[in-house]
Parts: sequence; structure tokens; C-alpha cells
Amino acid sequence: MLSGLVVGYDPGGNGAHGVAELQFENGEVSALSTRTLETAEDVISILERLPSLAALGADTLTCWGTGIGGWRPADRWLRQHYKAVRRSVRAPNALSGSMCLNGMGVLIAARHRFADVLITETHPKVLYWHLSRKKYEYETSKAAMDRMLAGALGISVAPATEHEWDAALSAFAAFKGIVGRWSHDLHTLPTNKGERLITPCGTTHYFWPE
Repeated sequence: MLSGLVVGYDPGGNGAHGVAELQFENGEVSALSTRTLETAEDVISILERLPSLAALGADTLTCWGTGIGGWRPADRWLRQHYKAVRRSVRAPNALSGSMCLNGMGVLIAARHRFADVLITETHPKVLYWHLSRKKYEYETSKAAMDRMLAGALGISVAPATEHEWDAALSAFAAFKGIVGRWSHDLHTLPTNKGERLITPCGTTHYFWPE
């Protein structure tokens, strides 16, 4: 797919839902807008009004693991490959309810509205480390993080909040997946004995740069 709309979503509590809408044309990013919303319902309302949606990138669990701690192959892989920021990858069973419940709720609603939408999981904190080799410190490094994001997207950006920034990077990851530039899918890694992945919103991906 060379042109379309991608949405990035960073779930949170009340007043902390980051959303990014990324337009791409001829395989390149052409525009990005971001906002912070009050509830997951506000996010779903936006999705339901869209005429089309190519991909959705979300900083949330897009599938669930049934083993110890809820650990999934993708989580273990990230912790192994990014030791400097491995503490950013927490056991799924220890994550906050707003992240898990709001995130999956939006994904299920998006899949109901757009049956064929590509959904990819993201991890902005670890992804930022991969792209910049710097730790994610939004409050003290916002300007540098904005420059990195603008350079990756190839356009000027100005997310107003940390939630919007995470949503924007999530949209970028989904864009890279939908145009085929990131093909390493962490959700295709094999599970361990005695565990499986549960997919409440259908097939999802976890596209990561090589």
C-alpha cells in the first residue's frame, strides 16, 4: 500500500489518551497531527468516523500470553536485545489496567470498524532507544526527541504531550509495517512450552526494525 491513513494510539487514564493521524502518499509520510483525548471512547469515536484506515499502531498488548507473568516471546526478545532499557519491558501481568483494558478495547473496536486493518504493537521507549541510542526522558529531552521524530518522519512535528509523542512514534512504526519497510515481526517468534498467545482482536503484528 503506497497511500493511506495510519493512526497511532497511546492508551492511558483519564485525559491521557494520545492519538496521532499520519497521512502517507506514494510511500512517504506527508502529514501528521496529534492530540490528547479524555477517554478511550473519544478515541473510538474518532476511528468510527474515519472513511478508511490502513494501519493502527498501539502502545499496548495486542495479544496476551498464558504463561508465567504473562510473558510473551516479543517481551523476552526485547529484554534480551536491549539490555540498557530492559526495565522498560515489564511483565504483562504487572502493567496498569488503563493501558491493557483501554488499549485492547480500542483495538477491538477498530477491528469491528475496519475488518482488514493492519494492527501492530509498539513500544515507544525501547523503539526510541533503537533509533537514537538515548534513553527516553521526555521531560528533560523533549526538543531532542522531537528532532529525532521529525528526522524519522521526514516532516516537521510538534507533539504537545508525552502521550502524543508516543502515539506519533507508534504511527511511524505502523507506517513502516504497512509499506513493508519493517518486516521483522516479533509476534511470529515461537512460544515456550506450556504457553500460548491469545488474540482477542484477531491477527496482530509487532513490526520492528531489523
